[in-house]
Amino acid sequence: GADGEVLATWEGLRSEAATLRVHQTDAGGNSWAAEFGAVSEGDLFEWRKASDCWVRYLVTRPPVRPSAGSGRWEFPVEWVTYAATGEGCTGAVGASVVLAADEAAPDAIPAAAILAPVRHGAYLVYPRNWAGAREPKQDYEPPPAATDGGTSGGASAAAEPEGVYTYDLDEARRGISLWRDPALPAGWTFKWAESWNGRDYEAVYQNELGYDGVDIHVYYNVQRPSYFEAGGGWVVYEPRVLGGHAAIVVYSPQGWAHERLLGTEVWIFDADTGIEYRLGGVDRNMRGSNIEPLIEIARSLLPPVDAP
Repeated sequence: GADGEVLATWEGLRSEAATLRVHQTDAGGNSWAAEFGAVSEGDLFEWRKASDCWVRYLVTRPPVRPSAGSGRWEFPVEWVTYAATGEGCTGAVGASVVLAADEAAPDAIPAAAILAPVRHGAYLVYPRNWAGAREPKQDYEPPPAATDGGTSGGASAAAEPEGVYTYDLDEARRGISLWRDPALPAGWTFKWAESWNGRDYEAVYQNELGYDGVDIHVYYNVQRPSYFEAGGGWVVYEPRVLGGHAAIVVYSPQGWAHERLLGTEVWIFDADTGIEYRLGGVDRNMRGSNIEPLIEIARSLLPPVDAP
């Protein structure tokens, strides 16, 4: 745990783990020195008991190599994803439980691989036709407006109006405290923005031809987790880690066959602030399976990572 406590329950591993201390050799005497030596800040590390019982962590700082005496690696972590509905996945972990380690867990979980509900940051993704229980939602109160502090070009909290609806980019920058200018494709321009409270907002940008290109929503997420059915076929909801944050990307694996029918979506949750970034790609180059252009716009909205 964060205070140095050794965690011995599944609940603790899923919520309180701050450091993973791992021996260089496994129970069979095989060395993992090379694998652990390749882990760096920003990577994902997973402990797995079964397909419905595992925890995936984000490595938050550079790992600490073993000292001559300890023989253990230390990985500073925070949880990002877990599955918890499997048998024996509550209470004490037990000294006899065998866990598989994956020191290079992927950034994405394909929808087809979601065989039980997966809690991913502020999201709960479950298989199609899931009839079992789902983790209940909880309400969260936004922080006082005075703590917003403003972002790029945002006004101070004391000067914020109650609401903003504008076709003027400078007015949006001045009047919306959470405002950020996204990085957009060449030739794209601001169309309009609306904020109901001078904080949360929706903004639309148009492409170089004057058609709507992307719809952006930025707001404090007041109810978590949000539910998503993993889907399959025409539309999938895929958990990913983007910029160190839990995200959901929505696209069609059918690719070009449905690119005129389906726009892409990206949802990113910032656990440090409670802010969610939800983008809809409606441009012709953001349809079907072409999710990367929208992801790049979403990344540009995230606050900069603080230097250590």
